[in-house]
Amino acid sequence: MSYCVNCGVELDSSAKKCALCRTPVINPNLPGYVQDAPPPYPEKVVLPAGVRRRFAAFIFTMVILIPNIVCAIINALFPSTGIWALYVVTSSALFWTLFVQPFMWKKVYVYSQIGIDVFAVTAYIYVFYAVGNEKGWFYRIALPLVLLVGLLLFITAVWLRRKKRDWPDIVNFVLADICVLGLVTDLLFNLFFLNSWRIGYSLITTACTLALIIFFLAVKGNKRFRAWLGRRFFI
Repeated sequence: MSYCVNCGVELDSSAKKCALCRTPVINPNLPGYVQDAPPPYPEKVVLPAGVRRRFAAFIFTMVILIPNIVCAIINALFPSTGIWALYVVTSSALFWTLFVQPFMWKKVYVYSQIGIDVFAVTAYIYVFYAVGNEKGWFYRIALPLVLLVGLLLFITAVWLRRKKRDWPDIVNFVLADICVLGLVTDLLFNLFFLNSWRIGYSLITTACTLALIIFFLAVKGNKRFRAWLGRRFFI
């Protein structure tokens, strides 16, 4: 058994440096293969990818949580300033739910995540609706639109996971989602503000998206043009 000549700590037979004081270890009595053996501990601590992701999510959670606690305490100590901390906390909670929370789990389940995101966005908007005490826009505009976006995301996820899709098909599917969302948004706003089933500005976006869908259908059917696009834009 060897010991460090500088600090006296016990050394592993394969150590090149003392683990405590970093003094080089030279022992001519040991065979060459032992001197060349790998060290008993790594020089660098390398965390697995999943652990690194969750650790980063934990750090971001603390960065978001601590300032929100401070804001809530300050707002509680000075109630005359209003309930401004509520907006800070709810906005931070929404940001955490959408962008940090998915990285805290070993595996993200797409359908569950869509449901969590829809619930978080709905709760966030409802807070502003409840505080503002305004007339009916949450139930007649915001809630239907959030549920529609969630439904479109769910349908898109199911469609994408059923089999491998070609990129023109994916583009067209997203354009169709945008078209539906534009029409429904226009309809809901007209019903709320004008009490009319009339559709107006969404017809322009619908015409544009339909033109793009026709274009990408032509791209999918024309192999030479598609090959040229692939070479030109690396797709």
